[in-house]
Amino acid sequence: MLATAGLRIDQAPPLHLPFRFFGTAPLFVMLTGAALSCWGSDLLLTPLAPATVATLHLLLLGWLLMVVCGAMIQMIPVLAGIPVPWPRLVPWVHALLTVGTLALFAGLSREPVWPAALLVAVAALILAVGGFLVPIAVALVKAPAKHPTVNGMRLAMLCLAGTLSLGVLFVGEHLHGFIDLDRRILVAIHLLWGLIGTMGVLIVGVSFQVLPMFYMTPAFPERVAIRVLLGLAVSLLLVPVALLLVGVDHPWIPLAAALPGLAALIRYGIEIKRMLQQRKRKLVDATLRFWQIGFLCAVLSLIALACWPVTEDDRWRWVVGILYPVGWVTPVMIGMLHKIIPFLVWFHRFSTLAGLVEIPMMDDLSPLRVVNAQVWLMVGSVVTLVLAVLTGWDFLIRLGGVGLIAVGGIVLYALWFSLRITPPKAPEMPDFASFFKDLPAR
Repeated sequence: MLATAGLRIDQAPPLHLPFRFFGTAPLFVMLTGAALSCWGSDLLLTPLAPATVATLHLLLLGWLLMVVCGAMIQMIPVLAGIPVPWPRLVPWVHALLTVGTLALFAGLSREPVWPAALLVAVAALILAVGGFLVPIAVALVKAPAKHPTVNGMRLAMLCLAGTLSLGVLFVGEHLHGFIDLDRRILVAIHLLWGLIGTMGVLIVGVSFQVLPMFYMTPAFPERVAIRVLLGLAVSLLLVPVALLLVGVDHPWIPLAAALPGLAALIRYGIEIKRMLQQRKRKLVDATLRFWQIGFLCAVLSLIALACWPVTEDDRWRWVVGILYPVGWVTPVMIGMLHKIIPFLVWFHRFSTLAGLVEIPMMDDLSPLRVVNAQVWLMVGSVVTLVLAVLTGWDFLIRLGGVGLIAVGGIVLYALWFSLRITPPKAPEMPDFASFFKDLPAR
């Protein structure tokens, strides 16, 4: 059962628009797992090695951004109350994002890098993200809804634009030579805006709405939501400024600039814990477990991030690189997909038949046993990859890659499972005029 009060479900886009993203994204999780299994500990030699960057962007662009695109196209009409304009651009965005991600991986995974593939990647990704951001920006500017979720989406999309700009700069450096700036600073800002600004803020903002809707929790307090987003926005602005002014050799100043965002996340976590404890639906299903795994890994990633400058041990940087995108963002997105996919299939294919013929429930559109097993696969993959980083054991990172292949495969299977159930034929309704055919004429 979903609490949908205040949502504009009638404005949901056609099923094929978000599902083309949801169907492609798990393939990139599997490709990421395959890359980890093939290269193993060679990916841990240096974080800026081309093969390492290529593998990371398979996950960030092919999986995370792909899901973000599909989710935003679906959620903005429902949550913000306004359709995303120019829906004919969506298939092009999907195709260009797929091509751009694959071309970037092909261009960086070779030694030396492959310039032609990088040129294709830059062109395709600029067009894909631009074709996504422009309609989304128009919708968010015109959105009548004033909920903090909409403001979270706006902040996340600004960060995505900044992330893309820096990414294009990096590819340009590979092709034409490096500019006279500390590359570590630019990489840090790129990661900050991409991981925390885009993925993190979007999850935080969307959770204001979806947790009460999916799990019947109390509403997230609007004043607290505004403060959380404001704290994150302040740090997303101040940390890059601090990095550009003092560099990475004085980490305490950027860390001080990050304090408003850290305080915001702590306040957010306290409120989420209260909401989940007070939820009306006490049953703990697999999708809630994915949220819990994600929140735990988010806390652990912040601890690991604090340990890095204190201990000066680069392994903590790798731990953050596993816990944040794989341990936090990925489980949360999987948990949302396992709720969103059955709901959308039921809404588009079966809701109009309710009361006329026998139709499946939403739980019937999800492979619950397989999804339950996926929870343990996700935990095992994250733990294995973290241990691989801490120990340096090659077989562990390859094993973690195999786990990601299985995780992505289950998401793909769940999508197929929902779509394979075809709606029954609606009974023929009698002609309304036939009820009056035998009435006497005046």
